[in-house]
Amino acid sequence: MAHINTHGPVHLRYIFGRFTRISHWFRVVLIVWLTISGFYIANPFLATNPNLPTYLNFLQANLRGLHVAAGWILLVLTLIRIYEFFFIQPGPRLGIGTEVGMGRILFDWRAWRDQLAFYLLLRREHPTYIYSNYGPMQYLTYIVLYISLVVVILTGLILAAPYQTSGLVGWTGQVLKPLEVAMGGLANVRIYHHWMMWVMIVFTVVHIYMVAWYSIRSRTMILETMVSGYKAEDIRPHK
Repeated sequence: MAHINTHGPVHLRYIFGRFTRISHWFRVVLIVWLTISGFYIANPFLATNPNLPTYLNFLQANLRGLHVAAGWILLVLTLIRIYEFFFIQPGPRLGIGTEVGMGRILFDWRAWRDQLAFYLLLRREHPTYIYSNYGPMQYLTYIVLYISLVVVILTGLILAAPYQTSGLVGWTGQVLKPLEVAMGGLANVRIYHHWMMWVMIVFTVVHIYMVAWYSIRSRTMILETMVSGYKAEDIRPHK
């Protein structure tokens, strides 16, 4: 285990590539849009009025169409990220991804102890790990996030199918019909869809807080990392 010396010399290490950073912010925009439009689709509050412009009279249908389109883009980005997690390694070779190997952090009780102590203000320095870019709390949280993303996307595809019975949407609706039945029908699918949305809302709030807290307290510039790609590290970490 290495600890960052916040008072010593540091160097900048490039940890997030351009695609990772762009896709991260793209997912942020998509999730914000999907959340806002999803709230309106669930509870439309603008009544149709013959004196309104035509596009406002079809606001619910237009929003649903844009909501579904954003969901498809989010699906593609999520599948790419999951592929990176399982298969991408440093260098040209493919194989079991390096992030999969970091999963043993979940079973390191010392890592749990040290990270919880940091966030409970029982230790000054945030622990860092030689074999993992993530602490155990981060790793577990990201797993829960991507499971939630998969569930919210699959339930969204099921909910979109009744409004478009042909094409790709209609085909995925037929493929996912057994899942719809297993969930107890469209009403229950909608409930699961909304629950997963709330999981992502809570994750976003906690994620922003923890990243800001970690960046300020440990002086690693982790808050800026998803913009620049660089993280500040102790130039002579001790083990």
